[in-house]
Amino acid sequence: MNRTVEDANGIIKDAFTAYRGHNNVELLNQKAAQYIHRSSNMKPKQFVPAAISSLRIAVLPLFIFFYSARNVWMCLGLMVFCVVTDYLDGYTARKLAVATKRGAYFDASVDFFLMLGIYSFFTLQSFYPVWLVVVIAVAFAQFIVTSLFSRKLYDPVGRYLGSALYIGIALTLLLPGETTFLFVQYAFLVFFVVSLTSRIISLVWKPAKNPPP
Repeated sequence: MNRTVEDANGIIKDAFTAYRGHNNVELLNQKAAQYIHRSSNMKPKQFVPAAISSLRIAVLPLFIFFYSARNVWMCLGLMVFCVVTDYLDGYTARKLAVATKRGAYFDASVDFFLMLGIYSFFTLQSFYPVWLVVVIAVAFAQFIVTSLFSRKLYDPVGRYLGSALYIGIALTLLLPGETTFLFVQYAFLVFFVVSLTSRIISLVWKPAKNPPP
């Protein structure tokens, strides 16, 4: 995307150059052709990571269907599929050089939709309290909001919140019981509090700069 914008800016500059240089239309046509060629090559690439991320949206109804049919192993297989696609979309974006902040937000939004849906379903099964679903929603909101203020935040556990939720689903499927349910909900609550505290401190605290010698 950035390269495309740079090419567009280059064409504008060349247009002024062509105008000042006795209307060098041939030069302008060449630059325009290069821009169109690059744009046509980049557009399909930009959608590949998002397409991979979007596959996880279809997992939610399938998960509910298989769980209702008491097919726990298919549910676990779907979770493995989600983990693999979660890795592949980021890897593909970096490999194709199309990684953007908007793409990262879309990836996080898909994960949020999936996790919120599954844990809401678990709540309807009386496995977890409603407040856990609320905490998951707040965790996503604070990630988006604090990321808008700063690109570099010290958050030692924030990147593992999604992994913690995936592990919680696996434990719920394999070891359903009161002990598991309590462990999952309070473990995630601790993760969330540490992540939120770290991000707030990182936003408000700025280390003092050493004075020049």
